[in-house]
Amino acid sequence: MPPRKVFVSYSHRQEDWVVDRLVPVLKAGGAEVLIDREIFGAGRSVLGQMDETQDRVEVHLLVLSPDYVASGPCQHEMKRAVALDPKFEKGIVVPVLRVAVPVPARLSGALYADLLDDGKTAGWDLVLRAVEADLGADAPAWLGARDEVQRLLVRGQSVNLVVEGKAKWRPLINDLQRGDLSDLAVVDLGRPAAAARHGLVQEILAAFGASMPVPPEPQDLVVLDRFFAEREAGRLALIHFDFSEGRDTYGVDFFASLRFLTMDARKLTLLIQSRRQFVTLLPAGHPLSEIGIQTVELRGVR
Repeated sequence: MPPRKVFVSYSHRQEDWVVDRLVPVLKAGGAEVLIDREIFGAGRSVLGQMDETQDRVEVHLLVLSPDYVASGPCQHEMKRAVALDPKFEKGIVVPVLRVAVPVPARLSGALYADLLDDGKTAGWDLVLRAVEADLGADAPAWLGARDEVQRLLVRGQSVNLVVEGKAKWRPLINDLQRGDLSDLAVVDLGRPAAAARHGLVQEILAAFGASMPVPPEPQDLVVLDRFFAEREAGRLALIHFDFSEGRDTYGVDFFASLRFLTMDARKLTLLIQSRRQFVTLLPAGHPLSEIGIQTVELRGVR
């Protein structure tokens, strides 16, 4: 089933919240979000682009606030949305109360989602059901895990993101790559190319934009070390790290090299995503067990 197309109508006074919290949750849940700052083009009528965008979607989210109610363009968008479902029978119009304001008379009769406090689950659940999106986790927990991982990585602290159940963790990592973490390189240990050490080293270098040839072991680690020695410190996400368990082909010296780059040279900050805690995947005395790493849990809804 294709994702539902969702238009977000909001006042730019609430733009930070919409962009940083609402839109990531909708996208992570599987909705296709159409929002002005991402799709509107320069040199064209703003009003015309609003109308064109609204005509393409299936659900209209109206982010209510005093600024929204006072805005002419927002009122225009609300009027057009309500005209498509004036009796609120089709679930096309979804009011979201973000900042306390009397609900406009035009929306009387429509059930609204209360997100005055976006740390509560109930309002998010209404929104996600309305757009047929599923995070696999409570939205506040998903946002909390993302924010904590971001905070730690920005501080240069390595993180183990432990995912339980069906929580949508991959969009969380995608969302981290905005802003301050745009340099986060991602390597998937689940890819066939990463099953052997030679391929994994190539994947790491490629993730950082390098296309240099990788020699056989043990010179592959020399190349890896020289590459990072010549660049600024970076961030590396190793996802599906559970696959590393039992992969003897990686060799202890590979993990010793990662430990060196992380702890001694301070050229890498690691984000390790796994289903089990990172330390339980490593045998006793493993080099990576020595790195300082914080655990952030993302638990799916049962």
